[in-house]
Amino acid sequence: MGKLRGLDIVCLAPVDWQFLLTRIQHIMQRLARHNRVLYVNPPATLLSPFKDPAFWPKWRPWGKRYSESPSLTVYQPPVVLPLGSYWQPVAWLNQRWLAPWVRREMRQLKMTRPIIFTYLPGTADLIRLLPHRLVIYDCVDEHGAFKGLIRPEVVWEQEKALLLRADLVFATASGLLERRRPFCRRIYLVPNAADVELFSQALKPETPVPEEIASLPRPRLCFVGAIQEWIDTGFLAGIARLRPNWQLLLIGPIAPGVPLEGLDKLPNVHFLGPRPHEVLPQYLKGCDVCLAPFRPGELTSKVNPLKLYEYLAAGRPVLATPWLDFGELKDLVALAQTPEEAVREVERILAEESEEKAKERLKRAAPHSWEARVSFMEEKIAELL
Repeated sequence: MGKLRGLDIVCLAPVDWQFLLTRIQHIMQRLARHNRVLYVNPPATLLSPFKDPAFWPKWRPWGKRYSESPSLTVYQPPVVLPLGSYWQPVAWLNQRWLAPWVRREMRQLKMTRPIIFTYLPGTADLIRLLPHRLVIYDCVDEHGAFKGLIRPEVVWEQEKALLLRADLVFATASGLLERRRPFCRRIYLVPNAADVELFSQALKPETPVPEEIASLPRPRLCFVGAIQEWIDTGFLAGIARLRPNWQLLLIGPIAPGVPLEGLDKLPNVHFLGPRPHEVLPQYLKGCDVCLAPFRPGELTSKVNPLKLYEYLAAGRPVLATPWLDFGELKDLVALAQTPEEAVREVERILAEESEEKAKERLKRAAPHSWEARVSFMEEKIAELL
């Protein structure tokens, strides 16, 4: 860590800073230890609050800014037109509209030629209008595979323009990397990771298990993360119905409009809601098997699940659907396509689990820390300075 020092970084982020702690915040937190970071939240569209009322606060005041730390500033840009991922002319107008707002924030912070770190595939035009030293694109998803008011071919053309402009590209999964390689000057595979020091606390005797789950009978299965459209809620409901004496814990928010497939009607399913990141090891300590139940599709086939690394760093057994990119840790994951297969795998895991296996998972997860990932990124960025 620390190969980059005293630099200015503008992060064009796909999630709000206050959202669940994701790859983006982990990376920016660590870069901000020795550099200054301006974290630009994604703008809401004029339609966003009508689909999700949580977006109403993003309408006003425009240009809201606050300091998360002395070296990290979070900025909320103004609203933009909808359908920027459907019609390229709208995307162009949005980027032209956002550019002076971001430039104003850069001037306020006296950032003259920052490194731009973008996660948004449609930002090539915006970046062209911002003074910068380098452009880094960290590709974390197959953006054209998301549902909603988008056209995959439009998103891909936008992303290709960004790939051609970027000085350096990182990708979280091999499928993402291979599709983008022909359009890049430099691209590297940088999978997700875990805060290993934090999550390894789940294996310590002194770490308490929260009372709200300690009082539940075992076995306890858990899923940690936001329940989005790509989470297979039918798969989870099937497990809960097949084994009504098992407890299924869901730790995280539920996105608007996600079908729960009857999950909310089952007495052995417990919606705990979001919990602070720093207490998640306590919850994982109280669980017997951790789940990564993703639906099949183009989006999930190129997902390297962050929660996999956190589960393993906590020493927990992992059961997942087989569509994901597990990288070099695939042999540590039990796979199931149906609830029936999942039940058999969980029963096998419970019968074979041991303290030695838990320690081995932590040992295998330990090299996959955010410190290691950011150190690699810094090394590649430093080569271009």
